[in-house]
Amino acid sequence: MDMKTIGIVVVVVAVGFTIYMEVQKRTTFAKLEAYLREGDLNNYLKVLNRPLTSVLYPKYNVLFMRLNAALAMDDVEASERIIREMGSLKMSEEQTLALAAKAFSFYVEIGDDPHAREVLSYLEEHGDREAARADRRTYDVFLKGSYAYIDEMERALSEAAGMEEALLCQMLSVQYENKGDEGRAASYCERAERTLAAAMPDK
Repeated sequence: MDMKTIGIVVVVVAVGFTIYMEVQKRTTFAKLEAYLREGDLNNYLKVLNRPLTSVLYPKYNVLFMRLNAALAMDDVEASERIIREMGSLKMSEEQTLALAAKAFSFYVEIGDDPHAREVLSYLEEHGDREAARADRRTYDVFLKGSYAYIDEMERALSEAAGMEEALLCQMLSVQYENKGDEGRAASYCERAERTLAAAMPDK
C-alpha cells in the first residue's frame, strides 16, 4: 500500500470516528434530557455513569449533569460535594455564572446563609443586573425574614400569569408569614398551588 493510499485511509478513518463521536454525543444528550424530563433518575444516572459519557463531554458538563441529578434527588451531601468539585475547575465566566446560579438556589433551599450570601455577592458583581436583583429579593425573603417587597410584588401580580404568578404568590406567602399574617400567607400559598397546577402540562 503506497503512502497516498495510506493517507486516504487515515483521513477516512478519522472522519468516520468524528462522525461516530458526534452521533454518540447527540444521542447521549437526548437520552439524558428525556430521562431527566420524565424524572427517571435511575436510567439518567446509568447513562451518565457510562465511561463513554466522560469521553464525550468535558468534566464541567458531566459534573453539571450530575449536579442536576443530585438536586432532583434532594441529595444534599452529593450536591454540596459536586458544587465544591466544580468550584475547583478552571471555568469560563459563563460557566462560573451558571454554577453560581444553581448553587445559590441550592443554598437558599437548605438555609445555608453564609454560602448563599457569598454566591449572591458574586452574582451581583458579575451577573445580569435584573437576575441579581431577583436573587437579592429571594435571599432577603427566605433567609433574612424580610417582607419589604410585598407592595412591589402585589403590584406586579396584577399583570402576572402562569409560572410568574405562581412564583409571586409563593414569595408573597413567605413574606406574609415573615410578617406574622398567617391568613394572608395561607391565602397566597393556596393561590400559588392552584396557579402552579394550572400551569403544569398534563401528563
